[in-house]
This record gives sequence, structure tokens and C-alpha cells, in this order.
Amino acid sequence: MTQSAGTKASPGREARTDIQALRAVAVAAVVAYHLWPGRLPGGFVGVDVFFVISGFLITSHLLRRPPRHGRDLRDFWARRVRRLLPASFLVLLVTAAATFLLAPSTMWAGTLREIGASALYVENWSLAASSVDYLGAEAAASPVQHYWSLSVEEQFYLLWPLVLTLVAWWTARRGGNLVRRASIAISVIVVVSFGWSVVATALRPASAYFVTPTRLWELGVGALLATVTVRLAPRWRTPVAWLGLAMILAAVLTYTGKLPFPGYTAALPVVGCALVIAAGCDRTRWSPRQLGDLRPVQWLGDVSYSVYLWHWPLVVLVPFALGHNPGLLARVSVLAGALALAAVTKPFVEDRFRRGRPGAGSGRAVVVALAASALIGGAALGGSVALQARVDANIAQAAQAAHGPCVGAAALAPGADCDVTGDGDLLLDPAEAADDKPSAYADGCWESPPFDGTATCHYGDPDADTRVALIGNSHAGNLLPPLQELAEKHDWSLTTFVASRCPTSDTRWQIGTAQDAEGCYAWGQRVLDEVRDGGFDLVMTSQLTPYAAADTAPADNDAAVAQGYTRYLEDLAATGTPALVVRDMPYPKHTIPSVPNCLAEASSPDECAGPRSKWLPPDPLYDAAKALDDPAVSTLDLTGFTCTKDVCPAVVGDLVVYFDASHLTATFSRTLAPYLEPAVASGLRP
Repeated sequence: MTQSAGTKASPGREARTDIQALRAVAVAAVVAYHLWPGRLPGGFVGVDVFFVISGFLITSHLLRRPPRHGRDLRDFWARRVRRLLPASFLVLLVTAAATFLLAPSTMWAGTLREIGASALYVENWSLAASSVDYLGAEAAASPVQHYWSLSVEEQFYLLWPLVLTLVAWWTARRGGNLVRRASIAISVIVVVSFGWSVVATALRPASAYFVTPTRLWELGVGALLATVTVRLAPRWRTPVAWLGLAMILAAVLTYTGKLPFPGYTAALPVVGCALVIAAGCDRTRWSPRQLGDLRPVQWLGDVSYSVYLWHWPLVVLVPFALGHNPGLLARVSVLAGALALAAVTKPFVEDRFRRGRPGAGSGRAVVVALAASALIGGAALGGSVALQARVDANIAQAAQAAHGPCVGAAALAPGADCDVTGDGDLLLDPAEAADDKPSAYADGCWESPPFDGTATCHYGDPDADTRVALIGNSHAGNLLPPLQELAEKHDWSLTTFVASRCPTSDTRWQIGTAQDAEGCYAWGQRVLDEVRDGGFDLVMTSQLTPYAAADTAPADNDAAVAQGYTRYLEDLAATGTPALVVRDMPYPKHTIPSVPNCLAEASSPDECAGPRSKWLPPDPLYDAAKALDDPAVSTLDLTGFTCTKDVCPAVVGDLVVYFDASHLTATFSRTLAPYLEPAVASGLRP
């Protein structure tokens, strides 16, 4: 995390070793959380501590030397550039090289894309955009995703001097005290940002975690501290400092990733950090400075920026070098590597580049920084685009070739005389398969949390006499490619009503926030209305059931889920539209995190296969449909084309079956069309 100027001693000011110790606490919490998440489940709040520190130090500096001219802003930004960017860009370049050397090819394009966003310091917005995408949220961790917090800070460093320049201009024009006017302006920003954070965290928690407006108040709290000129009485400094540290520790030990964050819950570590800074306690007998001033603590605080930069790429990439061994050796290797690299980076990169007289070469430093940012970001994004273009071309070619007698699902067709996995010549390599998704994703067909709309997509002939609806969560998307082929073949109209995560049911699910749960249920009811009024000749559904029923004891959950599906199917039948329920496909995530990643590293596709008993759990929707005994509701099981009697292969008929650990590739799914067609044709309204 960034290390702002202002903790070192300078003429007339005492060194703030307590702030350096806070940095050590923050980076230790973050690194420990990433290495031992079960031990320190709330260690992610270390980032919030860094935000408060940065807000305090930067605002203190700007209030001592308020920018009044363009050259003042130039000098400020030049200092930030020299201090932060050399080490940051070094880590990005090394990470890019290490990714190509160690990580599977399935990670290359995505990592380059995020390196580009990180070099341009918009990684937080990039992650926010992907976090609202179900598949983005499910993707493997990027080795540079920790740059989201650096992006927030850099955006703050760009914005904040402009805010204080405006305050200084207004003060000079109207008179008054600069610090007092600054405190008023900062207070307004803190209140607005905090309110935004609370609301956004409740409505869009995934994206709210990353975006700048929800985090600005945390930096603002530190900035507000910088406007306070009255120190605590000596007798209060030590207890207030201990109280602040206790608040930070409480968050580190009790918070978990399931807690809505940042929102109001971020106030505990933020206020705790603010209390430690405000206390500014002396080194008395019971003062926390007795520990904080220890040389190892001060050293860790001094190298905290470099430790933060290096630790996460090591967390992601070292397991590839050690054969995915998550044990003590890997964790200790990451910790030792981060500390060693930081010990070298601090003196030879950070300190070397930040030296310089104020104003000397400031303009050149800013220009060089902008050029380097554009060069690294542009090169990374360009490389990502080039890789993506090659992937798209190969996917298109594979779609044309996937019609042979032993290709894809045909290899497991009854009576087929084929090698199940094929001849070993994959039509798409694992990196290409990872991007081989149904068109619903590119077309934006998914309704996402909090499910307050009813997104639809239309395929085939819009004026067709035969109209088919596809409803369900992301596993219904498995059926879209073959249905598109059938719609084109028979001149049908195809309409989707699909949502990320949310299964259509008369049961309320334990899904996300309370608003998400209610929104998911309401979305399912709106889909019923759409089917009832849509004049469809057939409605099809297939769903993953990943959640428990809300407000239900564990012992009663299976019955509640089954009853919810039964009631929903009865409501579907009552619309007068025939329904076809397709059994859910295998779920490899029970044993492996990513099928393409596994294949990219494996010497044989058999290494990535899974036992049918684990990959193919019971499907309560399918079971409810079979038990309903209603002629308007029919069922179909296609899992025989994805699994043998005992095993579910990762590759069937030279096609990678899954583009992640849950969803079928579009090319493989398309090969199911001949086996789906009879059930669809017989299920249509007469």
C-alpha cells in the first residue's frame, strides 16, 4: 500500500513512529489474511487502515503547503509519481513475465487485461465491472487484483489537491481560515461518501467494495483529522491509542468475507485507526509505542508499500511453481519472498527514485510517469486484445468443425464407437475453451442482483409462429447454444429469462443480502407473468440449486426446496404453457476450481475428470418435475452425454466440456442439439 510523505522527521516536526507502526499492523493484517484466512478472517481491513493514514498524511502536507498555482500541483504530483510509480511498475512488469512462465495459458489474457488497468490505475473500476458479472466473480484470482486499492489512492491523489486548491482559492477570495474551510468541505465529502457507501453496499455489495465513491470517506476521515489542531490531554493519549488498536484488532479477528463491506461496518477499523493517529501518544510506560517503536515493527512499516506490492503476485503464482501445494512450505515461501523483495525494492527502487529537490524536474517526472503508464497499460491491453482475437477466431473455426460423428456429445451417444475423450487433438485448447461461452454473456441477457428488473434476449425469427422461452439461472444458459441451432433450423422464436445465481422457485433462498433474496423471489414471479402473457408454445428450464431455503432448519431444507420447486412448476403448468425440465449438468467445482486451468497444467485430460458421484449430485428441480405427474410438465436427462457410468470427463469427443468449473462451453453444448431436439419437438404446444 502507498506510503505517503510525512512520517519522517523534518525541521520543526517530530517523526510519527506511531503511524509507521500502524502501517506495519495494516500490512501484516493483509498479508496474514491472504496466507491464513481462517486465522485472521478480517485481515482485509488493513487496507482501510492504509486509507485513513494516506488521507491524514496527504492532507496534512497540503494544508502546510496549500497549492495555489499550477506549478504547486505539478510539484505535488511529481512527488507522488517519484514515490509510488517506479516500484509499482516494476512489480507489474515482473508479474507479467512470471505469469507467462508459471501460470496456465488460461490466465494470460485476463492477467494482461488487469495489468493494463492497474498501470492506468483504474483496476478498482475494472474489478467492480467484473464483480457484477457472475462469471467474473467466479474467475480465478488475478496476480494484480490487489492494485484495486492502489487505484483508489491514486485517484484520491489526483482529486484531493484540486479540492484543496479550490478551498484555498475560495478562502483567498472571501477571507477566513483555510483549515476551518477545509474541514467543512472535507466533512461534506465524508458524509456524502459514507452515505453512498452504506446504500451501495446494501444494493450492490460486490461492486461497492471496489469503487472510489464508497471508499473516499475513509480517506476523508484521515483528512479530517489533519484539520484538527488541538491535541488530546496527555492522560488520555495512551488509553485512546489502545482503544483504537483494540477496534482494529476486533475487526481483524471477527469480520469475515460474508460481512457486507465497506458500508457502516468499515467504521470500526476506520475510527480505530483515526483514534490511534489522533492520540499521537508519547512513549510512556504503558504506551503502545513501547511495542510500535521496536526496530522490526518500524522496519516493516517502512517497507509496507513494497511488501503489499509483492505479496499478492506471490500468493497467486507461487502455488503454480510448487505444484499447488497449499501447505506451510508455500505460505512461508510467499512470506519470505515478499519480505526479501521488499527489502531490496525499498532502497534500490523506492528511495532511489523519490530523491530530488522540490520542483527539480517535476514537469519531466509527471510526463515520464504518464508516458510509462500509457506504455505499460497500452502494451498490456494490446496484448490482451491480440490474444482475445486469436481465441475468438479459433472458437469460430471450432464451431464449424464440431459436427463430426465422434465430436463432442456424439462420442457418448448410444451405440457410438468412439474414444470418449477423442483422439487427443482438441478443437479448442484450454485457454480458448475458457472463453467459449454462450452468447447470453456477451449479449447481456442476465438479470443480476438485486434482481430488480427482467432482462430478456431474443433469438431466431421474431415473427415465428412457434415461440420458446428459456428460464432459470446460469445453468439454463447451458441450453442456449443448442436451442439457438434448433430455432434457426425450424424458424422458431427463442426468448430468454435468465438470471445470475437465482433459481426460479416459490422458495425464498439464502442468497446474498436480504434484498437479493427478496429480489430473486420477485424476479421468479415476474417470469411467471411473462410466460403467462407471452403466448409461448414451450417453456424450458434447467437450474443449479446452490442455496438453502431461507428461514428453514437444515433438517427441513430438502423438503422446503422440493416444495418450492413443485409449487413453481404447478404455477408454470397453470399458465397453459407446456414445460420441459432438463436435468442439471455436472458440477466439477465439487473437486476442481477450474476445468480449463486443470487441463492447461495436466499431462492428460484424465487427470481432470471427476467421479460421477461427486460431479452429478441430485437435482431437486428435475426430481420435483418427475414427481409432479402432470402431462404439461415433461423431463429430459442429457447427462449421459457428459458422463459415463462412473466418470464425468473434462474432455468429450475432442471438446473441452466446461469453460469454468460449472458451465458448458458453447461449442460442446451445441453438439447436444440432436439429442435435445426430439424432446423439444414433442413438448411443444399442439
